[in-house]
Amino acid sequence: MNSADFLTTLGTTCKRYGPGRLPRAERRDIGAGYALASAATGATLLFALISWSLYALGEPIGSDWEFLGTWALIALPLVVPTSFISAVIVWRTLPSDTPYFGASAGVLAALGTYTLALLALFAFSMIALVINGQYTEIPEALGFMTVIGFVALASTFWLTFPVGAISGIIHERVTLSGTKRT
Repeated sequence: MNSADFLTTLGTTCKRYGPGRLPRAERRDIGAGYALASAATGATLLFALISWSLYALGEPIGSDWEFLGTWALIALPLVVPTSFISAVIVWRTLPSDTPYFGASAGVLAALGTYTLALLALFAFSMIALVINGQYTEIPEALGFMTVIGFVALASTFWLTFPVGAISGIIHERVTLSGTKRT
């Protein structure tokens, strides 16, 4: 099977059984949102599986892999929508003449997912602190969110950036090979 046949099959499968059935999936930007949210779900689940496997092996390369794997699953409900939003924003704003558009946009969308997820966590924290009248805790919450962001990025970038790039490439090729570009 050559790459054109593979992409045609992938595009048809996506439209018939996957996120291609969702509203406005035929649009380039919305389709990218669905594609990258699906990829983020897969990457998050794969990271959790790898983490728990390393934990089961006795944590051969350091770190608390059980903790990281568990937090990956806890973060999943935040990762998926922020990945969708990030991808839509990137596909709408990145100039279409950007070299290696699919790969570049996929990596930028992955990076944007980290940023949006942290902003959402910070907003949730601020709401809780303000409701409880704990205004003096705001700087500490900001510092804690910075640490969470660093740990999340440092422990997962090796997986999320390539998955974002590959997903962006595939989305662009499938979009160019048979669907209407908007």
